[in-house]
Amino acid sequence: MKNLVFLCIGTTKIIGDSIGPKVGDRLKENGVNAYVYGNTQRQVTAINVDDYAKMISQRHKDDIVVVIDSALGKLKDIGAIKVTRNGIKPGGAFDKNKERIGDIGILAVVGDADGNRMQELKDRDESFVGHLVDKVVEFVSGLLFKAVSLGAVQGAI
Repeated sequence: MKNLVFLCIGTTKIIGDSIGPKVGDRLKENGVNAYVYGNTQRQVTAINVDDYAKMISQRHKDDIVVVIDSALGKLKDIGAIKVTRNGIKPGGAFDKNKERIGDIGILAVVGDADGNRMQELKDRDESFVGHLVDKVVEFVSGLLFKAVSLGAVQGAI
């Protein structure tokens, strides 16, 4: 059976970009039986994400990698959780030329991509971000329950 690996991207220096590390904390606090990279103490950011991606590709070749990050999107999608196949491209809001990472991407839409992107990330309300963290953790918990029930991964919950 495959193991689950969570790569939680973001920084607590910018409130709208802190979804990933905060979800990483919650997954660890909840005792998820999976590898979790990225939390508020050891943040995965644009500076070190390539190193993490390389390490994960070497250590977790046959595992399922779920990447969690904040995102900017359409105005109507703010507050939504988006799921992608084939992972994500980190830094997409700022057109960073990063390689796609992961098998599944979970993106919490925190702001409008048509506005001032950095300002959109900086101006988020702490309670709004906390609500999105709750939604992502709830979504991930549901996925874990289904995956274990189907025998797709080892006991992750």
